[in-house]
Amino acid sequence: MKKQLALVKEFHEKFRQLNSSKPSLIPADRANNRHRLMKEEVEEYLKGVQAGDIENIAKELADILYSVYGTILEHGLQDQIEAIFEEVHKSNMSKDYSEYKMIKGKNYVKADLKRFF
Repeated sequence: MKKQLALVKEFHEKFRQLNSSKPSLIPADRANNRHRLMKEEVEEYLKGVQAGDIENIAKELADILYSVYGTILEHGLQDQIEAIFEEVHKSNMSKDYSEYKMIKGKNYVKADLKRFF
């Protein structure tokens, strides 16, 4: 993940996009833009799926990651995101499976993210 974050940071620097150095909220217009970018890439992925185009699917998955990494950088979460991901993974692994979906069963443990901020 660090290599990919570094590549997207290089892109942000070239095109004068925000790279925060510490965890922070971003202005509403920036947050709305980040949401729009991620949403567009997910919609493009669906078009690739519907067309049965694996090359396009692969490209759109990379674009989804690119937009997510950019959002991580804008929020200044690059130094914490791997540990945050692991904490969320631990929480997800504590879920149960029932009738084709994951549920928060009796063994569910909520992700403890407060320690990162």
